[in-house]
Amino acid sequence: MAAARSAFGKKRTANPEASSASAPRIKPRALRPGDTVGLVAPASYTFDLWQLDDAAARVEALGLKPRFGKHVRGRRGFLSGTDDERLEDLHAMFADRSVSAIFALQGGYGTPRLLDRIDYELVRRNPKILLGYSDITGLHLAIGRRAGLVTFHGPNMVGSLPPRTLDLLKKALFVPEPIGEVTNPEEPDPLNVEFPLRTVSRGVARGRTAGGNLTLVSATMGTPYEIETKDRIVFLEDTGEAPYRIDRMLVQLRLAGKLQQAAGIVFGTCSDCGPGRSSFELTLSLSEVLEDQLGSLGKPVLAGLVFGHTKEKAILPIGVDAELDATARRVTITEAATLPAS
Repeated sequence: MAAARSAFGKKRTANPEASSASAPRIKPRALRPGDTVGLVAPASYTFDLWQLDDAAARVEALGLKPRFGKHVRGRRGFLSGTDDERLEDLHAMFADRSVSAIFALQGGYGTPRLLDRIDYELVRRNPKILLGYSDITGLHLAIGRRAGLVTFHGPNMVGSLPPRTLDLLKKALFVPEPIGEVTNPEEPDPLNVEFPLRTVSRGVARGRTAGGNLTLVSATMGTPYEIETKDRIVFLEDTGEAPYRIDRMLVQLRLAGKLQQAAGIVFGTCSDCGPGRSSFELTLSLSEVLEDQLGSLGKPVLAGLVFGHTKEKAILPIGVDAELDATARRVTITEAATLPAS
């Protein structure tokens, strides 16, 4: 099939990177205080531009220097600039030897539009920390598969960065050692637990981490960038999705064999995923959906880990070894995600 032209005049390949094989894995280097971080907006537009000042302050709170992409203030409808502009910023940050890491400003929607145009060889030649969540899952999936780079599912810089999450982020990005056990925030009232961990299916599993936002995982199915789950610990989370939509996406993954291939599954705290009041009698609860779709897989499944669309966030390196003990309700990252800083 002939290549099609994008709306901005550049060619898109009809089936980029057609091979299903994944690139060999590579790790970025850990950060050092004073390193420069590139801030990019590969997805939605930041409507309140004052929030960019807040994003810079969050980077500085990590002891790092922020550098904004050239086009982060651009806008095309709901996007933070044209596809060309957002891609240019992403490529520029990977190519710039003075930039040590790349943090996303926010998610929303937009990264899937870039996946068939990213220069994955450029990424592979210049491995650096890539941090973000939500729509940034598109980059985690594609860059992990096509460049082999270990990336980090964690806070976007337009958004909250409370003290506990800040400390977890420092440990994850500056210390070239395994993160260790991934825990939920401390509960002030043990009889009224806000973030309970639930065993959906008992057992212990080991494997490399994979996953991110369920909507993006679902949206990339059938593409060269779809999630690899074979023998992986698969992390999934979402927000603002009614139980029937969570069910639909999990059924899609099950019908594709993705859930069955996983070594184990961790489902996050799904914020604002309850049923609407008007349809309460007609719906399943989220817990019933998880029991239906994940509880019958015959493998360890844990629900309720706080990562993704929550104020507090666990930091999850994607592409490293981990252990899931669903019986003991424990998740442990057992492999370092970074190399020592040079």
